[in-house]
Amino acid sequence: MAVTMLRLLGPATEGMSTRMQDPGHLPAPDNGGPSALEGFAYQAQAALHSVMEMLAGDEVLHVTCEHIEDVLVARADHTVPGGVQLWDFQQIKSRKTQGAWTLSRVLASGALASLLRTHHVLKEHEGLTYRLTVGVEGRLSLDPDVRAAAEGRGGDAAERLNKIAGHLDADPGEVAEFLRLVRIKELPERDDLERRNRDALFALAPHLRAAEAEALHADLLNRVALAMRGRLGARWQVLVTQLDVPETVLRKRLTPHKIRDVALRLARPDLADYVRASRLAAQTHPYPEAESAGMPSLSSVYVPRRLHRITPESRQPNTAAADESRGDATDASALLGRAPVSLVLAGPGGGKSSLLRAVQGDSAERWLAGEGQGLLGVMVSAAALLGSPLPQALASAATRHLAPFALQRPLSDELFHSGPAQGVCWLVLVDGLDEITDREDRQDLLRTLKNFAAAPDPVYRFVVATRPLPERDLRILGGDVPRYQLVPFSRGELFSAARCILDGLGVPDSREAARRFVTVLDDAYLTDFAGNPLMATMLCQLYAKDPGQALPHSRGALYAKFTNLLHHRMSGRGQSGVRSQAEAALARFGPTALERAHDLLDQLPDTIDSLASAPARSDEASWVDTLARLDSARHPRAVPEDDWRGFLASALGRSGLLTRSGNGLAFLHPSLQEYCAARHIARAPSAHAAELDRLLAPWTQDSGNPWGAPLDTASYIGFLIDPATASPTDPATALRDLAVPDNIRGCLLIATQLSLGTLLADQWKPLVQTAAQAMATASADPGNNATSRIWAAIVLAELDLHEGTTALETLADDRLLDEEFNKDPHSPDFNDRLLAARSLLERHPQRGKDACHRLVHDSSLYDSVRVRAADVLLAVQDKRARSALEYLAHADIHIEDRLDAADRLATLDPQAAIRALHQMIANYRGDPDWLDWCQDAAHALTYLGDPRGRQIISELCTEL
Repeated sequence: MAVTMLRLLGPATEGMSTRMQDPGHLPAPDNGGPSALEGFAYQAQAALHSVMEMLAGDEVLHVTCEHIEDVLVARADHTVPGGVQLWDFQQIKSRKTQGAWTLSRVLASGALASLLRTHHVLKEHEGLTYRLTVGVEGRLSLDPDVRAAAEGRGGDAAERLNKIAGHLDADPGEVAEFLRLVRIKELPERDDLERRNRDALFALAPHLRAAEAEALHADLLNRVALAMRGRLGARWQVLVTQLDVPETVLRKRLTPHKIRDVALRLARPDLADYVRASRLAAQTHPYPEAESAGMPSLSSVYVPRRLHRITPESRQPNTAAADESRGDATDASALLGRAPVSLVLAGPGGGKSSLLRAVQGDSAERWLAGEGQGLLGVMVSAAALLGSPLPQALASAATRHLAPFALQRPLSDELFHSGPAQGVCWLVLVDGLDEITDREDRQDLLRTLKNFAAAPDPVYRFVVATRPLPERDLRILGGDVPRYQLVPFSRGELFSAARCILDGLGVPDSREAARRFVTVLDDAYLTDFAGNPLMATMLCQLYAKDPGQALPHSRGALYAKFTNLLHHRMSGRGQSGVRSQAEAALARFGPTALERAHDLLDQLPDTIDSLASAPARSDEASWVDTLARLDSARHPRAVPEDDWRGFLASALGRSGLLTRSGNGLAFLHPSLQEYCAARHIARAPSAHAAELDRLLAPWTQDSGNPWGAPLDTASYIGFLIDPATASPTDPATALRDLAVPDNIRGCLLIATQLSLGTLLADQWKPLVQTAAQAMATASADPGNNATSRIWAAIVLAELDLHEGTTALETLADDRLLDEEFNKDPHSPDFNDRLLAARSLLERHPQRGKDACHRLVHDSSLYDSVRVRAADVLLAVQDKRARSALEYLAHADIHIEDRLDAADRLATLDPQAAIRALHQMIANYRGDPDWLDWCQDAAHALTYLGDPRGRQIISELCTEL
């Protein structure tokens, strides 16, 4: 059984048989199909029997329904991988009356006439080995004539041959040849055939529950029926590897790939259950309540996202990190599974959860299709991994997450103790690391993931998604863990996303509506702001509600309008509104209970604001307990406590701000919780001022490296200073003291608020300009250390792109910066000029490439840094990379750096690299101090296939 299923679940072999021999290319002489419903049902069960053979072993390669004949079974040739030994063309005949099948009855059924027409078509094709079968319901007569025909001897007796030829109105000689290929086989009665098919499923997988076997039988029978109608859908077609047969045949052909999920359900019902639920979950919106608020499902609106690699030099997105910077969601699946641990960073609402869901769903689809790349995704919140062994935590969290998606059984710890299959790892997609507020808990979790990933035969690989966190919090993973930044929507991607969302919301002519929507964003200077997927979604919903309205000019104003929209939808008096349902549930308890309920619903937004700032709650009961203690939710005496608590739970769940997560409740998005908490605290001016002072204090402590700042607080600070959330006399006052040249970290906070959309209104422009001028001063001040000047220029580019790129370009060319370069010269990650050039590359690719090219040819620069600059050109596929590497491989620089240059050059021009290596050996082989390097060069020659390499190695050994 295990071997059988591994064949079905393993690499594909179908499609490897000789294409000319596939009858799928041939026109069907008969394609009328069964004439009666009874015959159709019986034929489906007969075809299902062959499909069961395909599940049970390697004899049947695939089954095609209603093409040329009722059923076409391709049987394997084990001497040729994927080859077909025999094509079995079957006519299936049921019976309307009882009695044995005589030869006359077989002739009257028309089966032999149909098979003869098929024979006429097939015999023209040499090399096609086939058999012609009549499958009859019931038993054959004992009559010698029908028994002989059943065994391929129908033409052996002249009288019998003449009878058959006369009935077929064909030449006896031709009929004699034809009858040697014919077989007639007895098939069980229809009820018995169905029972035998069901029993076969039990025999294949005795561990299945009866209901599961029944469901599998129904599923397989439905697929056979679809094949008979030529309606196997596109989902199955994309899994087919058989090429060059017409689409009409593909829609009729059942292959191992098309029943791969069934094979999985037979062999590993727990894993099949997981994969099925995982695919369903990945198609839904990350926040289910958003759908009830009018949002279409995630699968209908998701726009593939691009990832940019964050380099160690800058810890900034590097658009030029080869092809890794241009991945869609499918590319992301492969990209994020390459390393044992990867980090994905994005700001609030940047699309982290949606990306992980897309990766999970894509991995399930790929795995079922046999293209899983050794990975199967499982998405889990970071908090769910705390406090339990990893397999147990995964099983528990995945069960809670997938329970609403037709999960049939709790997932066991054993499922996650080992990989899903031999050579397959779990790709654990950890969402919301930043939502673990305790730093020690975050460190413990990262340490756990790192240790599991470092196992000799790892079962897991990890992708951790988080908002930006202080560098010290991530350092435990080590410097070699790849980090990726989710790229905001481009203008084209924004249009695509808007079109999908507006179409899902029922806006007519969604294409034109999306065009107008993007134009409105342009006019309001909100296009960059809408590059954040959550912001784009909110703006689309507001626009769909009233396409003529002006859109908000700040993040706080957007959240205010969005929460008002949610409250209006959820608490309206429509039949499905929470008010109407509250009246229906509580009316019997009298007017006081109804009045209290309406008061609570009126105050619900303010009440949820107060809950947002309270300590985190885990389960729904804790939320209800917290709500019940508030004055606005006092328990009316006339209402039983369980009824009142049920109303409170319903009010929370239907608020539109909260969503159910497992057994608990959580805010629709962490930034919504920040908004509500800020709105609550702003109602007490003294508490608001104290909270703002507390949060801003770390931003005043500039350490020279702004990326050590508490970036996880920036979003909440933005809501605290947004006039739409809080209304201080002068909202810019709180940040004005930060906008000074000696506080790069404080100016970074201002730049972050600009990117979040807090500072879009005109009233903030003076503050942004002041911060930009401060960073321009800091970046140009020769009294500052080189690294601080680069950081200042990077922040300046976030505040003023033109001035920032100019400053970075100037610093990349400033040779005076090299005087402060005191690190190991062969660890150039900390070279300031290269840091400036790579940061410039992020913001202006062409100017960044030109800066790197100048570094290559700057003889005052450390040799290793020059090679690294050429390597950057290679990574971005700049056409000058080859000449730059060849120049360095021959230049008067340290031989180790020349070797590095030659190694990179070999990826573009192996012969040029070989010439450079020979030149190095010629330059240094006479000096014993350089002999080891010469040997390295000779070994490199051997690796590149130069036959002289081994001889040189031998000669150098004699010189020791």
